[in-house]
Amino acid sequence: MKINNLFKLSVSLLPVFLFPQGETNAQDLQTAISLTRSEQFDEAGALYRTLLQKDPSNGMIYFYEGDNYLQKYYSDPQNSLYRPMVDSADKIFKAGIAKDSLNPLNFVGLGKICLINQQKAEAQTFFQKAFSLLPSGTNKSSRISKKEQAVVYIKVADSYVKILGKKDTAMVFDLLKKAENLDNKNFDLYITRGDAYFYMVNEGSMAIENYKIAQEMNPASPRAKLRIGHVWVRARLYDVALNYFNEATQADSNFAPAYREMGFLLAKLNRNEEAKKNFQKFLALSKGNRSARIQFINTLMELQDYKEAISQLNSILLIDSSNNDFNRALAYADYETGQYTAGLESMRKFLARADSNTIRVSDILYYGRILSKNSMDSLAAEKLMEAYAMDTSQTNLLNEIAFSYTRSKKYEKAEKTLLMKVQLNRAEPFDYYSLGKLYYSLHDWKKADSVLAYFNEIQPDYIPGYLWRAWALVNIDSDSKLGLAKPVFEAIIEKAQSDSSKYTKELKEAYSYLGFYNLLKYYQSKDQKDGIISMEFCQRVLALDPNDEKAKAILKELKNRIPK
Repeated sequence: MKINNLFKLSVSLLPVFLFPQGETNAQDLQTAISLTRSEQFDEAGALYRTLLQKDPSNGMIYFYEGDNYLQKYYSDPQNSLYRPMVDSADKIFKAGIAKDSLNPLNFVGLGKICLINQQKAEAQTFFQKAFSLLPSGTNKSSRISKKEQAVVYIKVADSYVKILGKKDTAMVFDLLKKAENLDNKNFDLYITRGDAYFYMVNEGSMAIENYKIAQEMNPASPRAKLRIGHVWVRARLYDVALNYFNEATQADSNFAPAYREMGFLLAKLNRNEEAKKNFQKFLALSKGNRSARIQFINTLMELQDYKEAISQLNSILLIDSSNNDFNRALAYADYETGQYTAGLESMRKFLARADSNTIRVSDILYYGRILSKNSMDSLAAEKLMEAYAMDTSQTNLLNEIAFSYTRSKKYEKAEKTLLMKVQLNRAEPFDYYSLGKLYYSLHDWKKADSVLAYFNEIQPDYIPGYLWRAWALVNIDSDSKLGLAKPVFEAIIEKAQSDSSKYTKELKEAYSYLGFYNLLKYYQSKDQKDGIISMEFCQRVLALDPNDEKAKAILKELKNRIPK
């Protein structure tokens, strides 16, 4: 759920000389563009609308208002609603053309939308219309200045860079060369050319060279420094990248994207507290807008700060419940913080509203786990099996499925599930332990003995494995005449002596069995040695549990029979 790095760089400034409406309006438009650039999209939109009320025939304002919607989408494409953003931009660009048909920028905006929609031929038609409005041999009446013409070429080139990526490289550099011939002092020319080198041809050094030219032209701007930081992130020189991101905040302490990028990078470096602080700064600067808060929530989830994520999610749900991903994230976070009842409610809300093609393996996996934590193990097993069917590489899910089947007393299904793992040659040692216990629950004593005997071989120090096998043998040899369980209980005693306080339960059961077994031998043989051995084991039982009535009864019986 991360932001697409390509699109968060796509806002560009228009020089002040392009604003013929007067100094005040020029400054206001510049402020609105700065708000877009700092990802304060709602505030920027409000200012654009105010400017249009004052100057409703200014096509340039329409262009930047429409582009504000596109940047809002680009800032977080996985969480922004695509169609409303693009439809709003389309409507505004067309209104700009209706009010100011000689301004080429709104045709550029429509071409940009066509590129987003993968309608390349239609996009080129709109771009050509924009170019046709520039001064030429066939359009001698145009009064658009060279600097303004350069902006049009730069905007078209920027659209290709940001949307089509590595395609049409030659066209982009040709457009930028035309812009340079018209105005080689344009800050955005070098930013866009740097983007072209970075994103289209993967030439980091050439990208930095152009970004540095832009930086020299406008030292107060943080944008070139932010981009240079991105180049170093790709090169995995993270300390260098952090320095540039810091320099961007020093150039403009209100430039929100720099704090977000530092947040992402610090999270990558496991500097989680610093990452959170930078994201909180980003959130504050972007005025808590929905997209910014979603990005902060994404980072909190990645940092596993689920408690703070829940707080943020609950805050945003109070004012906006339209995004079903909020319910998904809340369900995940509730599970991770042990709030299983709330997690079940959130997950059910999410699944009720989700389109089938948006449901992920992790959604069904979390749903199954949440159901299990709510003691709904039969349904939990079904959902976990559904998750496994969606991704059969996750063979460890078979253990969780078997566990849920076992808790719901569906032992045959649990057995089949674990056998799937064995048949896939993905079984781990303790899978045989679980399988042996399942056979015990199914009263298939021989299989339990066989599987647990194998487990004892591969995990010779795991004493509970011996105990389960011993009781399987007790059930096979129900009258203890054969003494099948005797050597296993003796092995338990030998292995448990090293830490008798840890294995009190296992030792007591071994002593109890051997006390009873030797009592039976005494009855059969009348040999006092067998009786004495039985008494010794019963005394060991009572040393561990003075209230054990069975051991007391055997001792009393033997004391009456065996003379001192």
